[in-house]
Amino acid sequence: MPELDSGSVVAAPISGPVLALDTTGTLGSVALGFAGPGGAVTGEAVESFQPSKLHSRNLLPAIRRVMARAGLETRDLALLVATRGPGSFTGLRIGLATAQGFALAAGIRAAGVSSLDAAALADAAASGSALRRLVIVDALRGELFAALYDGAGPDALVRGPCRLLPEDTARRAGEHGAVRICGPAVLRYRDVIARGRPDIEIVEERRALAAAALRLGLLAARRGETTLEPLYLRQPDIHGRSVTL
Repeated sequence: MPELDSGSVVAAPISGPVLALDTTGTLGSVALGFAGPGGAVTGEAVESFQPSKLHSRNLLPAIRRVMARAGLETRDLALLVATRGPGSFTGLRIGLATAQGFALAAGIRAAGVSSLDAAALADAAASGSALRRLVIVDALRGELFAALYDGAGPDALVRGPCRLLPEDTARRAGEHGAVRICGPAVLRYRDVIARGRPDIEIVEERRALAAAALRLGLLAARRGETTLEPLYLRQPDIHGRSVTL
């Protein structure tokens, strides 16, 4: 898919239906909303599905359901958004391949966004944006992918993304002034994380990320940032597991 480089002129605002996909974690999701003036989103519908090993089977039916309820076809979309990682290797490839295929076939614009940015924005929508938070997603093999945010969204990114060990998470969060640890990986690693710094709030709620990805995709499209390249953080195992945050 053609991409705009970082020096491209800011694209025209998006107006109309926007579809967003997230398959980077155990809980997959699809969101459909209508973009209006100033980036406002109305009429939003969200479908979620799990487990991750069934994302290839569940994604297309979820897309069909949200599109059918709105009476839309793929060609009616103004923008298609997909999370591009970090996260499950297989899952993010499923989402990105689906988004790229739909965009090419229908001749519509597409944008990829960070799953960590989406998780930060989803948490901010539920808890308030004026917090420093460490967001974590499961990297499997006993590791996490992590990023530190003041607030939410790509402009709030302070450090990362990087790889991190669960037992180091709370200590690193405290060293960097985070008051909250959240994201899709908390549910799996809460007990290990909580042993490090019991004074830091640890949020176990697992949230569908597609709605947050939709909003981030609108911002990326307005800026002309339209890559669907996957965001991988893991090096080959031969390089070991050293990480920094």
